[in-house]
Amino acid sequence: MSNRNIRKVAVLGSGVMGSRIACHFAGMGVQVLLLDIVPKPPSEEGTTKAVDRNKIVNDALAAAIKSNPSPVYDKDVVKKISTGNFEDNMKEIAGCDWVIEVVVERLDIKQKVFEQVENYRTPGTLITSNTSGIPIHMMAEGRSDDFKKHFCGTHFFNPPR
Repeated sequence: MSNRNIRKVAVLGSGVMGSRIACHFAGMGVQVLLLDIVPKPPSEEGTTKAVDRNKIVNDALAAAIKSNPSPVYDKDVVKKISTGNFEDNMKEIAGCDWVIEVVVERLDIKQKVFEQVENYRTPGTLITSNTSGIPIHMMAEGRSDDFKKHFCGTHFFNPPR
C-alpha cells in the first residue's frame, strides 16, 4: 500500500453529517466538493419558476455554518468548499482523491449514487460510505473490481469536528 496525498475530497450528500464532514475537511485545509440532489420543481400547474439547482446543498451548508457549535473554527475555511448537485457536477469527482458518500440510509439510493460515482471517478480513487448500518458488500454489488478494491466504510462521529 502506498501513501496517499489527499488534496481534494468529494462529499456526496449535504445533510447534517455531510455538510459537517465537508466543513471538517475544509478546516484541515483540504479542498472540498459538496454535492446533493437537485430540488424538485414546484408542483403548481403552469408555473415557470426556475428552480435553484443547488438550493438544497447551499441551504444545508449555510445551516451547518450557523449551527452551534459551528463545524468550523474559522469562517474563512468555507471558501475551500465548492457546492453543486449530482446531475450537473458529479463529473467533477474525477479531480478528487477521496469520495465520501453520506446520502440517506437506503441501499437502493446508495447503489444509484455509487453507479454515478463509478462513471466519473478516476481509477484508484478512494470511495467510502458513512453508513451506520448497511453492509459494505451490499453497497458494492455490481461495481467494478477497482471500485471494490478502493471501497470501505468510514463512519464519522456526530459532530465530525
